[in-house]
Amino acid sequence: MARLIGYMANRSDRLRDALHQERQAIAGLPVDQRGAWGIGFYQGDEVLHKKQPAPDGEPIDWSVIASKIQTDCAVAHLRQATVGGFSVDNTHPFRFRHWLFAHVGTVLSFEEIKDQLREGLPDFLRRNIRGNSDSELFFHLILAGLHTQNQLEGEPSDDAIVGSVSAAVKRIDELSGASTSTLNMILSNGRGMFALRRGSAFGYREHEGLEDPAEPREERVSVRPGSPQLHYTMLVSGGAGVPNGYEALADASLLSLTREQKLKTYPLAP
Repeated sequence: MARLIGYMANRSDRLRDALHQERQAIAGLPVDQRGAWGIGFYQGDEVLHKKQPAPDGEPIDWSVIASKIQTDCAVAHLRQATVGGFSVDNTHPFRFRHWLFAHVGTVLSFEEIKDQLREGLPDFLRRNIRGNSDSELFFHLILAGLHTQNQLEGEPSDDAIVGSVSAAVKRIDELSGASTSTLNMILSNGRGMFALRRGSAFGYREHEGLEDPAEPREERVSVRPGSPQLHYTMLVSGGAGVPNGYEALADASLLSLTREQKLKTYPLAP
């Protein structure tokens, strides 16, 4: 089973500690911890990736993976291939310009409808597709919706995001002939984060403080006087249910998370 993780915080120096503190929520069962993984994150104006594109037999420890990453906005993904084999091109999160995207679930009847989904994309987006997964094509359908609204650059409105995600979901449902594709996803441009729950559990947690850091007290890096207390929001999907202590995102809804840690939810447009 895959894992999908989103993180936004008021500080860039505590990702490792936050992942360690949330380790029970973000880790799968032992059998789940064999797979490809990737983490995308923002440092200033740069969008960076770190990926392990094929299972290596080692358990996944996100706090170790993120030990040297300094960021206040990250999207992480643990993948067990369902559509598309293990490769760098099929490893989440996917990137286009300043956008990051990761998905858990499967587009129903994907092999039968993938060509029709691709046909509706602008040429510049179609050329950007590198792999053969349903997830990457889902991402580009959303980007196409933003492009149509002239909202692909800058800071798109929540209405534009909701409309683009809703249109992508509707198109998939129309072509597959069903409304049961699992389409849980996280989309970010570094300025905000958007999470769709469609078909399986998705939870989020706002937390203030750090009670269980990754490093022992004697090894802890000293914090400059006046540094704000850590405040982060963690988004988690891919498990059998919502983790303990997390709020459940309603099905067929989209959560918007701002840099200021403000949360708002929207229903998918019909």
